[in-house]
Amino acid sequence: MQKENTVQQTAFMQRETFISTINHDLKVPVIAQIRALELLIDEKMGLLNSNQKEILSLTLDSCRSIYGMLSEIISAYKYENKDIVLELENINLLRIIENYFTQSKNLIRSRNINILVFNNSFYPNIIADKHQIQKAFEYLANYCISCASKDTELICEIKDSEEFIHLSLTFECPDFSYEKTKNLFNSLPEHRMDKVGCSLGIYLAKQIITAHNGYIDFSNSGIKNTYTINLPLNNVNNMTKLQ
Repeated sequence: MQKENTVQQTAFMQRETFISTINHDLKVPVIAQIRALELLIDEKMGLLNSNQKEILSLTLDSCRSIYGMLSEIISAYKYENKDIVLELENINLLRIIENYFTQSKNLIRSRNINILVFNNSFYPNIIADKHQIQKAFEYLANYCISCASKDTELICEIKDSEEFIHLSLTFECPDFSYEKTKNLFNSLPEHRMDKVGCSLGIYLAKQIITAHNGYIDFSNSGIKNTYTINLPLNNVNNMTKLQ
Protein backbone atom coordinates (compact mmCIF):
# COMPACT_ATOMS: atom_id res chain seq x y z
CA MET A 1 0.00 0.00 0.00
CA GLN A 2 2.82 2.35 0.91
CA LYS A 3 4.61 1.51 -2.35
CA GLU A 4 1.45 2.26 -4.32
CA ASN A 5 1.07 5.63 -2.59
CA THR A 6 4.71 6.44 -3.34
CA VAL A 7 4.20 5.63 -7.03
CA GLN A 8 1.09 7.81 -7.18
CA GLN A 9 2.86 10.66 -5.42
CA THR A 10 5.81 10.39 -7.82
CA ALA A 11 3.46 10.42 -10.83
CA PHE A 12 1.66 13.47 -9.41
CA MET A 13 4.94 15.33 -8.91
CA GLN A 14 6.02 14.48 -12.46
CA ARG A 15 2.76 15.88 -13.85
CA GLU A 16 3.14 19.03 -11.76
CA THR A 17 6.70 19.49 -13.03
CA PHE A 18 5.51 18.97 -16.60
CA ILE A 19 2.77 21.59 -16.29
CA SER A 20 5.11 24.05 -14.57
CA THR A 21 7.60 23.58 -17.40
CA ILE A 22 4.94 24.28 -20.01
CA ASN A 23 3.52 27.22 -18.10
CA HIS A 24 6.83 28.97 -17.48
CA ASP A 25 9.73 27.57 -19.49
CA LEU A 26 7.73 27.31 -22.72
CA LYS A 27 4.93 29.89 -22.59
CA VAL A 28 7.12 32.79 -21.42
CA PRO A 29 9.61 32.51 -24.33
CA VAL A 30 6.75 32.16 -26.83
CA ILE A 31 5.13 35.33 -25.46
CA ALA A 32 8.46 37.13 -25.85
CA GLN A 33 8.68 35.95 -29.46
CA ILE A 34 5.15 37.15 -30.16
CA ARG A 35 5.83 40.60 -28.71
CA ALA A 36 9.10 40.92 -30.67
CA LEU A 37 7.43 39.92 -33.93
CA GLU A 38 4.60 42.39 -33.32
CA LEU A 39 7.17 45.18 -32.87
CA LEU A 40 8.89 44.24 -36.12
CA ILE A 41 5.62 44.00 -38.10
CA ASP A 42 4.50 47.39 -36.75
CA GLU A 43 7.85 48.72 -38.04
CA LYS A 44 8.90 49.96 -34.61
CA MET A 45 12.42 48.73 -35.38
CA GLY A 46 12.61 50.03 -38.96
CA LEU A 47 10.78 49.89 -42.27
CA LEU A 48 10.03 46.57 -43.96
CA ASN A 49 9.23 45.57 -47.51
CA SER A 50 6.13 43.51 -48.37
CA ASN A 51 7.99 40.18 -48.52
CA GLN A 52 9.54 40.72 -45.10
CA LYS A 53 6.16 41.63 -43.60
CA GLU A 54 4.57 38.50 -45.08
CA ILE A 55 7.24 36.20 -43.66
CA LEU A 56 7.04 37.83 -40.23
CA SER A 57 3.23 37.63 -40.25
CA LEU A 58 3.36 33.90 -41.02
CA THR A 59 5.90 33.40 -38.24
CA LEU A 60 3.71 35.39 -35.84
CA ASP A 61 0.69 33.24 -36.71
CA SER A 62 2.76 30.13 -36.01
CA CYS A 63 3.89 31.44 -32.62
CA ARG A 64 0.34 32.34 -31.66
CA SER A 65 -0.77 28.85 -32.68
CA ILE A 66 1.93 27.30 -30.48
CA TYR A 67 0.91 29.53 -27.57
CA GLY A 68 -2.71 28.45 -28.05
CA MET A 69 -1.78 24.77 -28.00
CA LEU A 70 0.29 25.23 -24.84
CA SER A 71 -2.71 26.88 -23.19
CA GLU A 72 -4.91 23.98 -24.31
CA ILE A 73 -2.53 21.44 -22.78
CA ILE A 74 -2.67 23.27 -19.44
CA SER A 75 -6.49 23.56 -19.62
CA ALA A 76 -6.85 19.84 -20.43
CA TYR A 77 -4.62 18.99 -17.47
CA LYS A 78 -6.72 21.18 -15.15
CA TYR A 79 -9.95 19.52 -16.32
CA GLU A 80 -8.52 16.04 -15.84
CA ASN A 81 -7.44 16.96 -12.30
CA LYS A 82 -10.68 18.84 -11.53
CA ASP A 83 -8.83 22.12 -10.99
CA ILE A 84 -11.38 24.18 -12.94
CA VAL A 85 -14.15 26.09 -11.16
CA LEU A 86 -17.07 26.81 -13.49
CA GLU A 87 -18.59 30.29 -13.25
CA LEU A 88 -22.27 29.67 -13.97
CA GLU A 89 -24.55 32.23 -15.56
CA ASN A 90 -27.49 32.42 -17.94
CA ILE A 91 -26.05 32.34 -21.47
CA ASN A 92 -27.60 32.48 -24.92
CA LEU A 93 -26.21 29.82 -27.25
CA LEU A 94 -27.44 31.57 -30.39
CA ARG A 95 -25.43 34.67 -29.49
CA ILE A 96 -22.30 32.58 -28.88
CA ILE A 97 -22.73 30.93 -32.29
CA GLU A 98 -23.28 34.22 -34.12
CA ASN A 99 -20.27 35.83 -32.44
CA TYR A 100 -18.04 32.91 -33.39
CA PHE A 101 -19.01 32.96 -37.08
CA THR A 102 -18.56 36.75 -37.20
CA GLN A 103 -15.04 36.48 -35.74
CA SER A 104 -14.09 33.52 -37.97
CA LYS A 105 -14.79 35.15 -41.34
CA ASN A 106 -11.23 34.65 -42.58
CA LEU A 107 -11.23 30.92 -41.88
CA ILE A 108 -14.68 30.51 -43.44
CA ARG A 109 -13.71 32.58 -46.48
CA SER A 110 -10.51 30.57 -46.99
CA ARG A 111 -12.60 27.40 -47.30
CA ASN A 112 -15.36 29.15 -49.30
CA ILE A 113 -17.96 27.63 -47.00
CA ASN A 114 -21.51 28.92 -46.72
CA ILE A 115 -22.72 29.04 -43.10
CA LEU A 116 -26.39 28.32 -42.37
CA VAL A 117 -27.72 28.82 -38.82
CA PHE A 118 -31.13 27.50 -37.73
CA ASN A 119 -32.63 28.11 -34.31
CA ASN A 120 -35.42 25.62 -33.63
CA SER A 121 -35.39 26.20 -29.89
CA PHE A 122 -38.00 28.45 -28.31
CA TYR A 123 -35.54 29.58 -25.62
CA PRO A 124 -31.89 28.79 -26.51
CA ASN A 125 -30.56 29.73 -23.06
CA ILE A 126 -28.77 27.51 -20.55
CA ILE A 127 -27.00 27.86 -17.22
CA ALA A 128 -23.30 27.38 -17.93
CA ASP A 129 -19.84 28.94 -17.90
CA LYS A 130 -19.96 31.32 -20.86
CA HIS A 131 -16.20 31.48 -21.44
CA GLN A 132 -15.78 27.69 -21.32
CA ILE A 133 -18.76 26.97 -23.60
CA GLN A 134 -17.43 29.54 -26.07
CA LYS A 135 -14.10 27.69 -26.13
CA ALA A 136 -15.75 24.29 -26.59
CA PHE A 137 -17.83 25.51 -29.53
CA GLU A 138 -14.81 27.28 -31.04
CA TYR A 139 -12.66 24.14 -30.91
CA LEU A 140 -15.35 21.98 -32.47
CA ALA A 141 -16.45 24.52 -35.10
CA ASN A 142 -12.85 25.22 -36.14
CA TYR A 143 -12.34 21.51 -36.65
CA CYS A 144 -15.54 21.08 -38.67
CA ILE A 145 -14.77 24.06 -40.92
CA SER A 146 -11.19 22.87 -41.49
CA CYS A 147 -12.34 19.35 -42.38
CA ALA A 148 -15.35 20.30 -44.51
CA SER A 149 -15.00 20.05 -48.27
CA LYS A 150 -14.38 23.40 -49.92
CA ASP A 151 -17.27 25.18 -51.65
CA THR A 152 -19.87 23.42 -49.47
CA GLU A 153 -22.18 24.32 -46.58
CA LEU A 154 -21.85 24.03 -42.84
CA ILE A 155 -25.23 23.80 -41.13
CA CYS A 156 -25.45 24.86 -37.49
CA GLU A 157 -28.71 24.03 -35.76
CA ILE A 158 -30.09 24.53 -32.25
CA LYS A 159 -32.99 22.42 -31.05
CA ASP A 160 -34.15 21.02 -27.75
CA SER A 161 -35.69 17.90 -26.33
CA GLU A 162 -37.30 17.29 -22.95
CA GLU A 163 -34.06 17.49 -20.96
CA PHE A 164 -31.34 18.69 -23.34
CA ILE A 165 -30.57 21.47 -25.76
CA HIS A 166 -28.75 20.19 -28.85
CA LEU A 167 -26.24 22.22 -30.86
CA SER A 168 -25.25 20.43 -34.07
CA LEU A 169 -22.72 21.11 -36.83
CA THR A 170 -23.24 19.27 -40.13
CA PHE A 171 -20.82 19.34 -43.05
CA GLU A 172 -19.80 17.30 -46.07
CA CYS A 173 -16.51 15.40 -46.20
CA PRO A 174 -16.11 12.13 -48.13
CA ASP A 175 -13.07 11.01 -46.11
CA PHE A 176 -14.91 10.72 -42.81
CA SER A 177 -16.45 7.63 -41.25
CA TYR A 178 -17.59 6.50 -37.83
CA GLU A 179 -14.62 4.15 -37.55
CA LYS A 180 -12.17 6.99 -38.11
CA THR A 181 -13.79 9.27 -35.55
CA LYS A 182 -14.90 6.89 -32.77
CA ASN A 183 -11.81 7.73 -30.69
CA LEU A 184 -11.60 11.35 -31.79
CA PHE A 185 -12.40 12.71 -28.33
CA ASN A 186 -9.68 10.73 -26.55
CA SER A 187 -6.54 12.57 -25.45
CA LEU A 188 -4.46 10.29 -27.69
CA PRO A 189 -6.79 9.14 -30.49
CA GLU A 190 -5.92 6.03 -32.46
CA HIS A 191 -6.61 7.84 -35.74
CA ARG A 192 -3.98 10.50 -36.43
CA MET A 193 -5.60 13.81 -37.28
CA ASP A 194 -4.37 15.66 -40.38
CA LYS A 195 -4.95 19.07 -38.81
CA VAL A 196 -2.20 20.16 -36.40
CA GLY A 197 -3.55 20.66 -32.88
CA CYS A 198 -7.07 19.43 -33.72
CA SER A 199 -7.01 16.35 -31.49
CA LEU A 200 -6.15 18.30 -28.35
CA GLY A 201 -8.73 21.01 -29.03
CA ILE A 202 -11.52 18.50 -29.58
CA TYR A 203 -10.47 16.51 -26.53
CA LEU A 204 -10.63 19.71 -24.47
CA ALA A 205 -14.07 20.50 -25.93
CA LYS A 206 -15.25 17.13 -24.66
CA GLN A 207 -13.83 17.84 -21.19
CA ILE A 208 -15.65 21.18 -21.06
CA ILE A 209 -18.99 19.72 -22.13
CA THR A 210 -18.60 16.76 -19.74
CA ALA A 211 -17.96 19.20 -16.88
CA HIS A 212 -21.35 20.74 -17.74
CA ASN A 213 -22.99 17.29 -17.47
CA GLY A 214 -23.34 17.14 -21.24
CA TYR A 215 -21.85 15.04 -24.01
CA ILE A 216 -20.74 15.26 -27.65
CA ASP A 217 -21.72 12.67 -30.23
CA PHE A 218 -20.97 12.04 -33.89
CA SER A 219 -23.09 10.60 -36.70
CA ASN A 220 -22.29 9.87 -40.31
CA SER A 221 -24.62 9.45 -43.29
CA GLY A 222 -22.87 9.09 -46.61
CA ILE A 223 -20.58 12.09 -46.98
CA LYS A 224 -22.53 14.12 -44.40
CA ASN A 225 -21.05 14.29 -40.91
CA THR A 226 -22.68 15.74 -37.81
CA TYR A 227 -21.16 16.64 -34.44
CA THR A 228 -23.66 17.49 -31.72
CA ILE A 229 -23.07 19.19 -28.38
CA ASN A 230 -25.78 18.11 -25.92
CA LEU A 231 -26.24 20.23 -22.79
CA PRO A 232 -28.79 19.80 -19.96
CA LEU A 233 -31.54 22.40 -19.95
CA ASN A 234 -31.75 22.35 -16.13
CA ASN A 235 -28.10 22.55 -15.20
CA VAL A 236 -28.25 24.44 -11.90
CA ASN A 237 -29.09 21.67 -9.44
CA ASN A 238 -27.07 18.88 -11.05
CA MET A 239 -23.97 20.79 -12.20
CA THR A 240 -20.68 19.07 -11.50
CA LYS A 241 -18.66 21.22 -9.11
CA LEU A 242 -15.01 21.24 -10.11
CA GLN A 243 -12.82 22.27 -7.21
